[in-house]
Amino acid sequence: MLQESGDWKFDSEVVPIFDEHVRLSVPLYEEIHNMITEMSYWFAEDFTNIYDIGTSTGETIHNLSIKHKNKNIKYIGVDSSESMVIKARQRFDKESSVTILNQDVSDSNFAMNNASYITAVLSIMFISQRQRQDLIHKIYNSLNYGGAFVMIEKVVGSNARFDEMWIELYHDLKLKNGLKHEEVIAKSQSIRGILKPYTVDENISMLKKSGFTNIDTFFKWNNFAGFIAIKL
Repeated sequence: MLQESGDWKFDSEVVPIFDEHVRLSVPLYEEIHNMITEMSYWFAEDFTNIYDIGTSTGETIHNLSIKHKNKNIKYIGVDSSESMVIKARQRFDKESSVTILNQDVSDSNFAMNNASYITAVLSIMFISQRQRQDLIHKIYNSLNYGGAFVMIEKVVGSNARFDEMWIELYHDLKLKNGLKHEEVIAKSQSIRGILKPYTVDENISMLKKSGFTNIDTFFKWNNFAGFIAIKL
């Protein structure tokens, strides 16, 4: 499916192919999820909430809820795409501990509380830059002390030379995984002005501005990075 420039949407056309497409498009996708799940052992506590921002089809919550099945934890997935929410709700229709909300996390009416672990897998970069810092503030304030926020982002190279290298290597990966050249170019065009990534340093600065002082980069593959920030 090819879309027009700046016209990418997580709609009913994207949802059926999303899980397959993201595995072809995101480097080390399974390993990223394994790391998110394994790190959660240090933070997930009984009688707390775990939030997944931009939950899409619920992959992160699915993995976490299995790993912590013996704990009394509530899982809340949030997504602004109604089509994604429908798919995720079908996945968890028999799981009483899981709630999937169709909300915009940048909306002032959206609130989180009593969180021990908050995840955002390739979702913060879709938030308007003028609202992004406010959202990170909200995440920080929602975490219990000792809780953690995990964020996976597509990132911009620290300078033009690196950025060109990372983009070309990323396109090479997609082609190697079987995507066609026209699909790779069309996807790049479709997210113009919609996906707005920061550099690694800019992401860390954003986390610090919201109050996080314990921050580390636990994953880096060219133009993708994973950050963990602990509230202490």
